[in-house]
Amino acid sequence: MKTLKYIVSVTILSVCCTITLSAQDTIMDRNVTVEREYKPIIQDAGKINSVPEVLEPTVVKTVPVYSEFNLPLNADFNIHTLAAAELQREKRREPSVGFSRIGFGNNLNTLADFAFPLINKPDLKLDFLLNHYGTFASKAHSVTKSSLSFDKYFRTFDFYAGVGGGHEYLKYYGNNFDVNGSPLNSDSLGSLSTNFPLANYYEQNLVIINRNPQTVSLTNLANDSTSETFWRFNAFTGIRSLPLSTGLRYMAEVKYNVFDSRNGLREHMIQTRGGFDTEQEQNRLGIDLEMDNLMYRSDNPALLNFWNSYTVFAMNPFYSIERDTWNIRLGVKSAFSFIHGRPFNPSADINAEWKAIPKYFSVYGGITGGYDVNTMDKMFAENRYLFSDVRVKDTYSPYEFYGGVKIKPIYNLLLDAYVDFRRIDNQYFFVNKEYSRVASVIPFPNYISTLYSNRFNVIYSGADHLKIGVRANYNLRNIINVQLKGAYNKWDVSSEAYAWNKPKWEGDLSTNVRITRNFSVDANVFVEGERYAKLGDMSVRMRPKVDINLGASYSYSNWFTFFAKVNNLINNPYQNFYGYDVQGFNVLAGVAFSF
Repeated sequence: MKTLKYIVSVTILSVCCTITLSAQDTIMDRNVTVEREYKPIIQDAGKINSVPEVLEPTVVKTVPVYSEFNLPLNADFNIHTLAAAELQREKRREPSVGFSRIGFGNNLNTLADFAFPLINKPDLKLDFLLNHYGTFASKAHSVTKSSLSFDKYFRTFDFYAGVGGGHEYLKYYGNNFDVNGSPLNSDSLGSLSTNFPLANYYEQNLVIINRNPQTVSLTNLANDSTSETFWRFNAFTGIRSLPLSTGLRYMAEVKYNVFDSRNGLREHMIQTRGGFDTEQEQNRLGIDLEMDNLMYRSDNPALLNFWNSYTVFAMNPFYSIERDTWNIRLGVKSAFSFIHGRPFNPSADINAEWKAIPKYFSVYGGITGGYDVNTMDKMFAENRYLFSDVRVKDTYSPYEFYGGVKIKPIYNLLLDAYVDFRRIDNQYFFVNKEYSRVASVIPFPNYISTLYSNRFNVIYSGADHLKIGVRANYNLRNIINVQLKGAYNKWDVSSEAYAWNKPKWEGDLSTNVRITRNFSVDANVFVEGERYAKLGDMSVRMRPKVDINLGASYSYSNWFTFFAKVNNLINNPYQNFYGYDVQGFNVLAGVAFSF
């Protein structure tokens, strides 16, 4: 009866609560020196198509934690972001104060890192971080970001704040295509515009928000800017109870994000998050809340395909039961979208794990779902080649079922196999933006009656996504570490022939071997199988992704390390987005310093 009373109280709380704090009870990462883990606030731009992404120096891997709650790999994204210049470093006898590294490669590939604790006391931290990676050849893409993070620990809570900024530069080096799907590079498109200066085109498949489809000339399409620049800025502040707090636990945070593109389109987001939970005998009762306020501005508002502003409010009351051999969380998620979209977006929040044989075998599963706010910042990080004013609708998943088993047959080996099924009401897919020629008395060649540009639009469909996967990790005294991830994806898309750009098979095998105390080598094989791109009514099969990378590092002393990486060893010209070949075989080498 007591448990029933708690569940009833949770339901009443989910209906009556109007607090405008945050929706997730997350623990905020800080900027880092080489001793402390850090997750940048400025969102990474993801894997560079022309040179794989550079990661932060990896921390020595620990034995997998077996008893934590486990969720399967997220159904939204692929299971792996390809690493390129991962540096393994020996831990110094004395903690280092700062860290820097610099690297160069062919095709003008560059990387630079600098991290330094301005204040480093037990109860007071102030960290500075600067990071850059990029390539400046024909397939140019560069990301530079910096941040300052502050933490002050009090007896029962932590006060934190930070500020950060970033700059991203890219070239639209991908091909355009004619009605037959034949490539048109910038030179051939320019020649067409010279020969047919009166050809006009009408944009297709525009999701109208507050502007109608536009008519553009072939000359304007040919002379469109070949590059783009994004600026990002964020500031945040908050308080949270300490991780080992008993009794009342709480968190409250306010964050301000700005995304600004060179074409004058800007997104401002004020995100307020918070939550609390308290003991109920041996269990916990709580609620997480979040409110996102988004505002858009443009130097040319008549051409802005955006709402001026809108708000999404979410709440997640829950009741958590935690025991030595089993855990269960009972909750409800509710998201309310104002101005556009579905006004009410409910889903379950139920997950459980049973450690049938502690330390060796456990079973987990759950029923969940959720509402994802697809900000410009997020979408242009996922696909930086989006058309300038594409506004991707928010994604709603009314239900998601998952389950799996974790097996630890020997001390250093962990196996995790899972099944995940998700229903998505409005899944988005990236497709090359389409233009159709406006009728004219002047004859034009049929092959340019339709053009597909190297900017991307978004189309939507209801979809079911089944994912079956396995993960494995083996670690031998931090000398040998092997990680394997693999998944099979089955998409059932209601209004499209395929789940565009989504792979059927994906896999990742990574290993690191410490040959001596000062010398280590690593390897990575990344595979994505069958994928299709959409050009009008055509389905184009894309080349499978097969990327092999090798690396090595040598610590000359406690403070000085050499590293080198060979990327795309087999020189595979695969594409992450149709029309954009990644950089082929490339080498990156450099040095790292601790000080």
